[in-house]
Amino acid sequence: MALPSVDLLVVLACGVLSLLLWAKARRGRLGPQPPGPPGLPLIGNLLDVPSPKDFPWDTYSAWCKQYDSDIIRLNAMGMNIVVANTLEIASDLLDKRSAIYSDRPRMIMLCELSGFGPGLAFVPYNNFWKDQRKMARQEFHSTPVKRFRPVEVRSAYRFLRNLQQKPDDLMDNLRYLAGATIMSIGYDIEVQPHDDPYVQTAEEAVASIAETTNAGSYLVDVIPILKYVPEWFPGAEFKKQARIWHAAVDKLFNDPYNACQKRLDVGDLGDCAAKSMMETFGKNPTDPEYAASVIKSALGALYVGGADTTVSALGTFFLAMTLNPDVQEKARKQLDQVVGSHRLPSFNDQPSLPYIDAILKETIRWRPVVPLDVPHRLTEDDFYEGYYLPKGSLIVANTWAILHDEAAYPDAERYNPDRFLTADGALDPAVRDPSVAAFGFGRRICPGRFMALDSMWITIACVLSMFEISKAVDVDGYEITPDAEYDRGFLCHPKPFPCVIKPRSKEHDELLNELAHHDM
Repeated sequence: MALPSVDLLVVLACGVLSLLLWAKARRGRLGPQPPGPPGLPLIGNLLDVPSPKDFPWDTYSAWCKQYDSDIIRLNAMGMNIVVANTLEIASDLLDKRSAIYSDRPRMIMLCELSGFGPGLAFVPYNNFWKDQRKMARQEFHSTPVKRFRPVEVRSAYRFLRNLQQKPDDLMDNLRYLAGATIMSIGYDIEVQPHDDPYVQTAEEAVASIAETTNAGSYLVDVIPILKYVPEWFPGAEFKKQARIWHAAVDKLFNDPYNACQKRLDVGDLGDCAAKSMMETFGKNPTDPEYAASVIKSALGALYVGGADTTVSALGTFFLAMTLNPDVQEKARKQLDQVVGSHRLPSFNDQPSLPYIDAILKETIRWRPVVPLDVPHRLTEDDFYEGYYLPKGSLIVANTWAILHDEAAYPDAERYNPDRFLTADGALDPAVRDPSVAAFGFGRRICPGRFMALDSMWITIACVLSMFEISKAVDVDGYEITPDAEYDRGFLCHPKPFPCVIKPRSKEHDELLNELAHHDM
């Protein structure tokens, strides 16, 4: 005879409680877990997980101080979240023990509902990921990536012209710069100056990452059964949003790839990552459908990993220059000595421009694009500094805390490129390079980091060589100091801010005009 519904609920509740008590007893035998907020019965720290819009990296840092520990832990409905707040801990776990810390959690909202499951940054640690990584390494490791420098220079020069013509459209100009660079390097596609369909699609797709990637941001990631709730059900607005994102993600992975495949078939595809991957990995594969899927995903990851991050980092650069005219003056002095005013900087000038390197380092340190690293999933039980870390735990590196560590970067809230230089103006190897944390950790480190650094370096050098960036003034003639506010999420962008961008002199203006007569 069937149990009455109330009795059934009691039995289920007792079963769940028994499992929880058993799990707690087992953990107690294995050792203590890192400290953290106490949580509530059954739901644990579900209500404590900070929203991406509430600066969670600051919340985690505050808990570290409260519990006197550089590693803390939350448990939300069985989801064990461990936050590493120092470089030492993040490196010990994610770099030195990468064999068991390289998996990704099951991100239902992002991967299963919004379609980013095949993406290099989010796919589980399996053969599909390894094949993508192999392709990405072939194209974007430190040596092969240099072949794309002419594209980055051309994009930087176009950006200068756009700034000269429409200095008030800074963020739109940055989006075009990033989109044009990546679409050219990835697919040999020249994007339109405005309202390009490829760029629009990619931005719509990338929006899903910003909203979904921080651990616990969506309840469906904590309670997986919610993915089966119909879209019309009260409270299921997330399903509608996921459907919209999924359409954009599908187009991101497929449309530019298909366009490249058609051009390759007729011999009309220039040098680009897509051509190289198709010719290396896509010719006569054992499983053509699988090979195409891997190539699509690896190429899609290029845009995902590069476009929005470049816009954010260079947006931060312009904000920092607006707030720090003394930094601009130092940069211009060095640029004038090395480059002069009769030409634009090139990569050949890089060894003689350490201050530009220092500005780039400080930009990615001061306001990191990704304040919290994408969660890593632990695949085996582990022990660290006396703490038990159970299999399945999500390990999150607090990138913001690492890059604002006062021991490594004194007066960390201050934008100060000089921190990376010796007294005689050379780069100081004793100062921690922010790249050790800004691009992720272990086997999951961003494979496009060398391309990103090259693209940002040439853009920063060219902008400072040609333009002066200053505070705007109000109707009464008073300077407007930007409030330096950021849109918060997995990726952080500076909110639009007023500034004045103008050529440094008539000579620089004429040099910019000459760019219009060259084939760029």
